[in-house]
Amino acid sequence: MDKSDTRQRIIEAARRIFLQKGMAGTRMQEIADAAGINKAMLHYYFRSKEQLFKLVFAEAVKEIFPKVEKALAGDLPIREKLLAFVRAYISQIREHPFVPLFVIHELSNRPTEFFMEPEKSGAPQKMLQKLMQEIIHAQQRGEIPDYPPQHLWVNILALSIFPFIARPLIQQLLQMDDKAFERFLEERTAQVARFLDQALRIA
Repeated sequence: MDKSDTRQRIIEAARRIFLQKGMAGTRMQEIADAAGINKAMLHYYFRSKEQLFKLVFAEAVKEIFPKVEKALAGDLPIREKLLAFVRAYISQIREHPFVPLFVIHELSNRPTEFFMEPEKSGAPQKMLQKLMQEIIHAQQRGEIPDYPPQHLWVNILALSIFPFIARPLIQQLLQMDDKAFERFLEERTAQVARFLDQALRIA
């Protein structure tokens, strides 16, 4: 069997199981079984679960960032641009729900090293700085309310990310099974966009 095929099978199996159980709930034996190999061969390709998870995370970021960046590019009015971001971001996080938790974990444990890694070379920060300036200019033109831009951005992120981070809490408090929660996520994009659209209108 070709080594590259085996490696890719491992990555795909790991992605499926990480999606279902997260990093903490996943065992290397499960990944080996799902990939159709033994555990010794799995360790030949990947020394640890953490190494494999970081690779899956990096691939997810490579998929997410261009689509989110595209939503924020172009010459749309700022309200439409922020709504496009919400739709793109929630859509991508639904496909890669482990990403927010991993980012929070890494930032909590090694914030300096996290941002020094090659795949986090400053592009998100530059994109955000540009967006902050666009928000300020739109406020100066009277197009959107005069919210502090940093708070506006954090509010948008919180509305978008919280259900993915707090899934067990939400399911417990709202008595949702997995199917009900998936329906909730399907509704989430429209609800956040509606809320944001109203918040950004000038009274």
